[in-house]
Amino acid sequence: MQKNLDLRVKRTNILIQEALITLIAEKGFDAVTVGDIAERAMVNRATFYRHYPDKYALVTAIFEGAADKLMSELGPLEQRLGIIYWLVNEPDVFTEQTTNPEIEHALASYAALFEHMAKYAKLYKNLLGKHGSSWFTAQMRDYISNNLHNRLSESKALITKQSDINDSISDKALTIGLANWFLGTITWWLEDGMQLPPRKIAMFSLRFMIYGMFPYIKSLNLVLGNQIKNED
Repeated sequence: MQKNLDLRVKRTNILIQEALITLIAEKGFDAVTVGDIAERAMVNRATFYRHYPDKYALVTAIFEGAADKLMSELGPLEQRLGIIYWLVNEPDVFTEQTTNPEIEHALASYAALFEHMAKYAKLYKNLLGKHGSSWFTAQMRDYISNNLHNRLSESKALITKQSDINDSISDKALTIGLANWFLGTITWWLEDGMQLPPRKIAMFSLRFMIYGMFPYIKSLNLVLGNQIKNED
């Protein structure tokens, strides 16, 4: 009996989420009402409110569910620190020939997040695009920034053995900068028609977050060096 009830709750939740996604594509997030969602999902308003307090909680739950899954799949902090130590002491490891199982696991976890974005492309494209919702964009940016900031603080505390490390301006600038960059990358990828597969865009994102512009500057420098040699 409980199993049947759980299945009905899950099915209703899916109908509500799908109704929201369709309506956002039709009229934009700001114009959608709870009544619209309930009518499209063929449920009454009371049923909607048993699942979500409002449309904002609904759309936030869709993204945060996928993001929370990513964070849990990345493993405990000690494991992630081992990966970070290995990354900064090795040359560019994010290639198609990646053989390190920990790097492959991290890459697969980030790829899963982009697969989620692709699955709900209609939703995210309409919420993050040129005519999207400034509220949702700010919510998503803050969520990403807060997660990055918390993990940076955890890492610093574990490495230095101090639990009362004060936040620095550079930490805050780093995390908000990366969050804005990551959000911009997602938006560009969606608006560009997702031409890069999830694994490719995940690899690009991780590569940039770890190494920044250095690999690209280095490759350009090699090209420039070869041109100078040829001219000589």
